[in-house]
Amino acid sequence: MATPAYQKRPTAELAHLAWCLLVALRLAQHDGRATSALQQHLFIMRWLATAQKRKLFPRAVAPDMLWLQAQGNLYGMRANLRGKVDYIYRSSAGTLASQSDLFRFTYAIETLKNGGWEDNLVSEHEWNTAQAGGGQVAAVYTRKQALSSCFDDKQTLIRPLFLRFTGDVSSVPALFAQCALPVVQQTGERGFSVFAVPCLRHDHECLQGRGEIDDEPGDG
Repeated sequence: MATPAYQKRPTAELAHLAWCLLVALRLAQHDGRATSALQQHLFIMRWLATAQKRKLFPRAVAPDMLWLQAQGNLYGMRANLRGKVDYIYRSSAGTLASQSDLFRFTYAIETLKNGGWEDNLVSEHEWNTAQAGGGQVAAVYTRKQALSSCFDDKQTLIRPLFLRFTGDVSSVPALFAQCALPVVQQTGERGFSVFAVPCLRHDHECLQGRGEIDDEPGDG
């Protein structure tokens, strides 16, 4: 499956939809009707079904409502609908660029997952020994250790974060750029396409600057 090109969405309508859902959920939590994770999941699913049935929102956001419902039906509580709605609100309201580096990275990965990509966190051994399969399933691979070593306690990227991909990566740079997180394509290895999220800080804590990234993806 090809990387989904990031398409402009009706941001004002999406922000309004997500805001209304989040407010309704907060009120339900306050009233004791959605205190557990299961109750919150069921509340969101019912709210979406009711809003769709009553046609409370513009047709432009109908695909988003259907997608949320499909995720909820397919994955149950694991769909993390509350988190997805929160992401939708923050990005649609134009606040994504002001979020932390880690938030924007997570948002980019969520966007890939929403487009059908597999998200794989791998160990150091798996990273150093893996070979890309011949099927070229659309997938992204991140080292578990990198998620802790590349971000500081303020969720700021302090060193380049290397990612591996299989599948069509032609739209990966544009997608990450839309998430306010540029990537630099590296030399591929063992059948994987490799991208680096560069550290853009201008102080001594950043191991690399805006220039080319020379570290080998398997290092450290």
